[in-house]
Amino acid sequence: MPDAANTPDDLQRLLFQAYDMPYGDAKDALLEQVLRHAEAGAHTALAFHVRMAMVDAYGHGMSPAKLFVPFARCLAEYDRDPGTHESWVAPSLRWKFKTAVGAMTKFPEVPMDRALAALDQMERRYRVEGQSLNAVYGRRHRVAVHVGDLAAATEWYERWCTTPRDENSDCEGCDPTNRVAWLASQGRDIEAVELAAPVLAGELGCSEQPQLILTALLLPYLRTGQLDEARSAHRRSYRVLRTKPQDLAAIGDHLEFCALSGNQVRGLELLDRHFSWLDRAPSPRDALTFLGSAALLLRTLVDTGNGDTAIRRPADADRPAAESTARALRAELTDEALAIAARFDQRNGTDHQTALVEAKLTSRPIVDYLPLSAATAHWVPVEPGPTMTVVEIPELTTTELIERAEHANKQHALAELRALAQRLESEPEPTDPGLAGRHASVLAGAALLATDHDRAESLLRRAAEYFAAAGEEDRRQTDLSRLGLLFCRHGDATEALGLLRDSVSHLAKSADPHIRATATLHLSGGLFALLDRGLLLDDDAAELPALLDRAAVDAAEAGDDALLGDAARHRMYLHQNNAEFAEAVTAGEAAVAAYRRAGRGWRLADTAQYLAGIHSDAGDAAAALTMIDEAVGQADADLPEGLRIVLHARRGSLLIHLNREEEAVSELLTAIAIATAAGSAQVPYVQWDLAVAYRANGQFLDAAEQAEEAIAGLERAGAGAQAQSCRFLLVDLHRELDEDEQALTVLDEIIEFDRATGNFGGEAYALAETADLLDRLDRDAEAAERYALAAEAAEKFGDDPIRVTYCRYSAALSLHWTGDTAAAVAAIAVADDAITQLAATDPDPELLTWHTARHNHNAARILRRAERPADALPRADAAADGFRAIDATDQATRADYERAVLLIELNRPADAEKILAEAVAELADDHAAGPMLSELLAETRAQLT
Repeated sequence: MPDAANTPDDLQRLLFQAYDMPYGDAKDALLEQVLRHAEAGAHTALAFHVRMAMVDAYGHGMSPAKLFVPFARCLAEYDRDPGTHESWVAPSLRWKFKTAVGAMTKFPEVPMDRALAALDQMERRYRVEGQSLNAVYGRRHRVAVHVGDLAAATEWYERWCTTPRDENSDCEGCDPTNRVAWLASQGRDIEAVELAAPVLAGELGCSEQPQLILTALLLPYLRTGQLDEARSAHRRSYRVLRTKPQDLAAIGDHLEFCALSGNQVRGLELLDRHFSWLDRAPSPRDALTFLGSAALLLRTLVDTGNGDTAIRRPADADRPAAESTARALRAELTDEALAIAARFDQRNGTDHQTALVEAKLTSRPIVDYLPLSAATAHWVPVEPGPTMTVVEIPELTTTELIERAEHANKQHALAELRALAQRLESEPEPTDPGLAGRHASVLAGAALLATDHDRAESLLRRAAEYFAAAGEEDRRQTDLSRLGLLFCRHGDATEALGLLRDSVSHLAKSADPHIRATATLHLSGGLFALLDRGLLLDDDAAELPALLDRAAVDAAEAGDDALLGDAARHRMYLHQNNAEFAEAVTAGEAAVAAYRRAGRGWRLADTAQYLAGIHSDAGDAAAALTMIDEAVGQADADLPEGLRIVLHARRGSLLIHLNREEEAVSELLTAIAIATAAGSAQVPYVQWDLAVAYRANGQFLDAAEQAEEAIAGLERAGAGAQAQSCRFLLVDLHRELDEDEQALTVLDEIIEFDRATGNFGGEAYALAETADLLDRLDRDAEAAERYALAAEAAEKFGDDPIRVTYCRYSAALSLHWTGDTAAAVAAIAVADDAITQLAATDPDPELLTWHTARHNHNAARILRRAERPADALPRADAAADGFRAIDATDQATRADYERAVLLIELNRPADAEKILAEAVAELADDHAAGPMLSELLAETRAQLT
C-alpha cells in the first residue's frame, strides 16, 4: 500500500472494503495490511476497530488460532478506559468472548485451565454488565462435551435451554444447531429433528445457516428413517459448504453420512475434492473430524470388498503426492486421527476424544443405499430396449444364413441382422465369388449399423470385387452405391458422387423397379448428406426434385411402401431445406403413412421425430408432440439407442414448451439413463433440458445440479458456446437458492469466456449483472469496479448506450456507499457525459427520462454527502420532475425526501414542509416511501414551530 494512501480516510475505506469481503485468506490479508499501516501512523482508534474485525474474521475464517492476540489486546484496551469507547464496543466484546472460548476447544496447545479461566471471566463480565447468562451456559456446555464430562454437559444444557435468550445469544439458526448436535450425540434423534423443524421452516439470515443445521441433522434423519429429508439435507448443505475451506469439519460430517448411507462413490468424490483442505485445516479439531470420517468411509469400502480401490493423496509441503489403496490409506488416516485425539486427551486429562474416534471408526451402515441425485432417486430404471433383444438363430447353412440376413436387412430387422452377422463372422468365407460377395455385403450392413465406417468400407469394396468376379454387375453397382453413400456422409465428396452416379447410370437400365428406386434414393441420400456438410454444389442440388420424382415412380411400380416412404422422407428434407414448411409437413406425413403400411417401425420413428422437429421449428409444439408420441409408440420396433435417446429427449423438450414440466422430467430422465448406458455425447444436452424442467417445477436444487453437470459435460465435449448459455441458467438458479457466492463465480466464468472470444456485448451484460449482485450484497467497492468495467465493455460494443449510462451512474452511487465521496463526485461528471451521449442516440423518450432521473437522484445524494447542498438541490428537483413525468410516483417521492432534506440544510424549512406535505398527500398508504416522508414532515413542522 503506497504511503500516499495511508491517510485515516483511505484506511477507513479499506476497512469498509474488508467488512464486505467473505471470510477467508483475502479478508484476513487486507485487515492485516490495514492494521500495519494504522499502527505505523499511530491511528489508535482505527487500529482498535481493525483488531475487533480480525477476531471475527479469524474465528469464522481459516485462522482461528490468530484471534486470541487481537481479542486480548482489544479487551485490555477497553478495560483500561471503557468511557472512551463507543457504545457498540461492550456488546461486541461480549460476543467475541464466545468466539474466543469456542476456539480454545479447537487447539490442544491451549491449556485447559486457561480455557476455564476465560469462561469464568466471560461469566463475570456478563453478570457485571447485567446480561443473561444464556450464552455463557451454552459455552460451558460445549467445553463439558469436549472433555467428556457428560453429567456437567447435561446440567449446563438444561441451564442453557431454560435461561432467557438476549442479544448475546447465538442466532436462531446457530443456537439450535449446537443443541441438535448434543441431542444427536445422546441418541435423542427424534427430539433433534423436532427442535430443528421450526428453525428450518423460517428464514435463516446467518451466513452459517442453514448449511450447518442441515449437516447436524444428517444422521438423525437417517436413523429415524426420514430418508427424503436426509437426502435433501445432504444436497442442500453440501452445495454451500463445498466452497468454504473453513467448514472442513462439516465436510467430514458429510463423509460420515456417505459412509453410513451406502454412498461410498459419492464419499470418494468428496474426499478427492477436499483432501487438499486437510493440509491447511483451520484447527486440529477440524482436522480430527475430517480424518475420522474419511477413515470410516475407507473402512466401509474395505468392508464391501473394495479395499484395493486406488486413491490419490495430494502433495503438501515436503510430502509428495502419493497413490495409495483404500485399505492402506484407511490405516494412515486412522493413525493421524488417533494421534490428534491423544493430544486433546492429554490436554483434557480424559480419554474422551480417543473414545469418540474409535466409536466412529466402528460405526455400522444405517441404510444399505440411499440414492442422492435426482436422476437416481426418482426415475424408474429403463427396461432393456429392443436394441438389446437377443435373437435366437437356428442351425442354418451359410447360404441360408446369408439369405436370411439379406431379408432382415431389407426389412430393417436390425436385431436379427446383427445376430446373423455375428454368426456369419464365425463361418468360413464361401469359395463361390457370388456367395462370398453376398457374405461381405451382409457383414458390411452390420458394420454400418455399428458405425464402424472403416470396416464397412473394406467389406463393401471386397463385396464389389467378388461380384465383379462373379459377373453380377447389378449387385456390384448396388454395393458401390452404398459405398458412395457412406463417403458422402463421412468421406471424399468427389469419389462419392462418382460412385453414386455410375451406379445410377447402370442400375437405371434394370428391369427391377426396386433396384432402380434403391439406387436413385442412394444418390439423393448422398446429395442430402453433402448438403448437410456444406459440400453440395448448386447444380447437384438442382437435380434433387427430378431424382425424387423418378424414385417415387419406381417405388410405386415396385409396390414397395418402404421405398415410397424413403422417397417421401427425402422430399421432406428437400422442402425443409427450401423453407417450404407446409410442403415439408405433407411429405413427412406421407412418409410416416407409408412406413406405417410397410410395418417399418424404425423408419417411422425416425421420420416422425424429424417431422416433429419441423413442427417445433414452426412453433407448433402440439403437432410436434403428436408426431413424437407416434414415434415413441414404436416401442416394439428395433430402435437404435441413439434414436431412442433422441425420441425421449425431444419429447421432454416439447413437454417443457407445453408447460407440462412434470411429464418432461420423466422423459428426460429416461433419455439420460439410455444415453449414460450407451456412453452417448447427448447426456449434457439432455441434462440442460432437465435443468430447465426442474426449474419450472420449482425444484431449484435439482435444476442447479443438472445444470452444473451439463456445463461440465459440454465443456468436455468442446461445446463452449452451449456451456456459456447454460451458465446463465445456472446463475439464475444460484440466485433462487440464495447461493450468491456461487452465482458470482459463474458470472466470472461467463465474463472470462466473453472476454476471450471478443464478445464485448456479452461481457458488458455479465459485468453489469455481477455489479448488480455485488450491490445487493453491499460489496460496494467491488460493485463500483464492475460497473465501470461494464460501461467500458459496452462502449467497445458500440451499440448499447443505455447500458453505458446505467453503469456509469450506478458506479457513482456505489462509490458513494464506499465512503469515497471525492471519487463519487468525479463519477457524476462521467455519468453526465453518458446521459448526453444517450440523448444523442434519439432513444425512447420515457427511457431517457427514467435514466436521467435516476442519475440526478443519485447525484443529489452524492453531492449532499460532499456537503454541497446548493449543487445537490437542482439535481433532486430534476429527479422528482423526471420521475413524475413518467408516473414513477414512488421514486418521485423518494426524490422529494432528498429535496426536503437539502432544503432543511439550506435553512429553508418552510419550503421543505411544502414539498413534504404535497408528497404525503400524493401517496397512497401502500407506498413504501409514505412513512418516511410523514416522519420527516413531522420533524420539519416541529422545527418551524
